[in-house]
Formats: sequence, structure tokens, C-alpha cells
Amino acid sequence: MAAYLEERRSKAAIWCLRLAMFLIPFFVLVILLYRFAKIDTIQMFILISFGFLIALLSLVFALKAITELWKKGYRGGSQVIKGMIITILVLMPFGYQAFLAMQHPLANDVSTDMLNPPEYINADQLRANNADKGMNPVIEYDDDYAKKMIIAYPRLQSRRYPAGPERVLEAVRAIVDSNEWLLTGSQGIPEVKNNSESEETTQLADNNTQNTDEDAQLEDNVETPDDIFIEVLERTLIFGFENDMVIRIVSEDRNTLVDARASARWGKHDFGYNAKLIEGFLQQLDAALLGIAGEG
Repeated sequence: MAAYLEERRSKAAIWCLRLAMFLIPFFVLVILLYRFAKIDTIQMFILISFGFLIALLSLVFALKAITELWKKGYRGGSQVIKGMIITILVLMPFGYQAFLAMQHPLANDVSTDMLNPPEYINADQLRANNADKGMNPVIEYDDDYAKKMIIAYPRLQSRRYPAGPERVLEAVRAIVDSNEWLLTGSQGIPEVKNNSESEETTQLADNNTQNTDEDAQLEDNVETPDDIFIEVLERTLIFGFENDMVIRIVSEDRNTLVDARASARWGKHDFGYNAKLIEGFLQQLDAALLGIAGEG
């Protein structure tokens, strides 16, 4: 009677593929749950970490399967190849983030003005109220932090435009609308000032018309208009991570100065994202004010 030798299939290859196939719907589900506010940020980070460990386990099974295929002649080569390809593709974003972490300093708050960054309008209070949930507080810049950010992001610089603040504000508003950023606060915009301020301004104007010639000579000492602040909330494309950004518009003698500050609400490292966010905003602003753009 002829004897038939049954070729054994590598169980490690089977589990490698099973775990890899599990990762795809798992990460899609985590993203959807977070985007639709079914889980909070801390829970999302825990689930992402769990998925990362599953991916590493899949690679362990892949290595074990390759050893069995090579030394024992087990079957399952196609399964281990498919499993490895899927797992590596899943791990690529993690590898990219690790690369960014090495390229950028451990920070989550950057500004074009590191020595006097624009202050947030509402974000600081909101973050303080959610500190127990793990949300980042708004940090205070000290000299060491400012120097570190200046060295890390030399391209982040203030912008000066030979145009009035109203023209610059119009361009900023258009950029906010085009990027679909959520407006979370504003300050110093002329049309939103209260009536008492308007009446006070009118009375001052009436009084100035009655001033003597000596008073008129002091007109240059009158305070400049209030600075304009626009605060927005930006969300990343895939996960929807939240980043606050505040834009400061300062009226000077013949120019308008623009500064921006952005920071992540979650996580100690933004992987350079907020610096990129500000750079993109400034590029859009330069394009909107084409012909009058300049650096501070």
C-alpha cells in the first residue's frame, strides 16, 4: 500500500494572516468611533495602542512562520506573505510618526512670535476645565522654551503687510472659511464692539473737535486701535485631532503685523503638525495679499 505524507501547514502563518485581517476593520472602527464622539481621546489612544500591539504580534507570528517554512517545510507561504504586507502597511503610519518625533522637538505649542505669543481668547479656559480629562493646558512660554522653538522652527516668522488691518482681516476670514475652521472666539473686531464703546468713541471725537491748538499737537499720542484676535479650532483630516489656533492682527503706522499661534489639545508631542499648520496659513495669507506680502 502506498504511503502518503501529509504536508503540515504552519499555524503561525494562519494566525499572522488572521491578526493582519483583524487590524483593518479594527482601526477603521476606532477612527469612526472617535470621529463621531462615541469614545473620548484617552480611550482612542488606548485602542490605538492595543492595535499597535496586535500588529507587532502579527509580525512575531510571521517570523515564526518563516522559520517553520524554511526549516520544516511547512505550508503557508502565501498566508504569511499576505499577513506581513497588511501588517507592514498598518504599521507604516506609526513608523512615519516615529520619524517625525525624531525630526521635531517634544512640544505641542508654537508661534510666529516666540517671545510674545498671541494669547488665546477662550481656549485657555476650556482646556483648564477639561484638565481632568487629560486635555493639555495652555503653556506659558519661558526663555528656554522660546529659544528651543526658534531653533526648531526658523521659518515661523511674523508677517508685515503694507495694508490696513481691515484688508488683512478680510483675507484672514476668507482663509478661515475656506479651510472650514470652527470660529471659537474673536476680539477687537470693529463691528462686534459694544455700543458703550462706540458711544465713548463718539464723545471723544466730539470733545477733540473742541480742543485747543495745543491739544491738537498731542494727537500723535492717542492710543492706536485695539489689536484684533481671531481664534479657531482645526481638526486633522483622518482622526480629527483638535488644535487651537489664534491669529493676532496689529495695526502699525503704515503696516499691519500678523502673528499666529497653534497648539494641540491632546498629546505632549504634535510631531511638527502645528508649525506646518501655521506655515500653511501664512502661505495662504501671502497668496491672498499677493503683491504686498512681506516677512517681519
